[in-house]
Amino acid sequence: MRTVHGSRSGVLLALAVCGAATIAGCGEADEPVTAEAYLGSLEAICTDTTAELQTLPEPPEQISVTDFATRAAELLDGEATRVDRLDVPADATLRSDHRAFVRNTEEQADAWRSIAGAGAESAELVTSADLVRQLVLGRNDLAEEMGAPACRREG
Repeated sequence: MRTVHGSRSGVLLALAVCGAATIAGCGEADEPVTAEAYLGSLEAICTDTTAELQTLPEPPEQISVTDFATRAAELLDGEATRVDRLDVPADATLRSDHRAFVRNTEEQADAWRSIAGAGAESAELVTSADLVRQLVLGRNDLAEEMGAPACRREG
């Protein structure tokens, strides 16, 4: 009886280790992500965010500038988080561009938060709006360089 119990424990332990290895990804080697797959995922995220941004009402007639800017910042924060979680190919240039894309998106979100906190006639509002325009232009250039034209935005 002791041998059977010992065997059962050994089998259960082996199953537990095997299951943990599979969950952790140790069971099989993942294939590296291709540039095409990465760019497809990146563009899908950009397309989703652009669609959400386009559904926002037009300020100041349909929504306050503060509410619009707050929502834009939230959407861009979400985009930056989703893009940051993507698997990036080993290509050094693409990895660098990826980091720059995430940073640009985060900076746009920060600029929109500044707009949300600025007064309607403040110099900070103008400065932040100019910053958003510059960041969008930089993003558009980066999207073109990366081969992700769906990530271009109107600024």
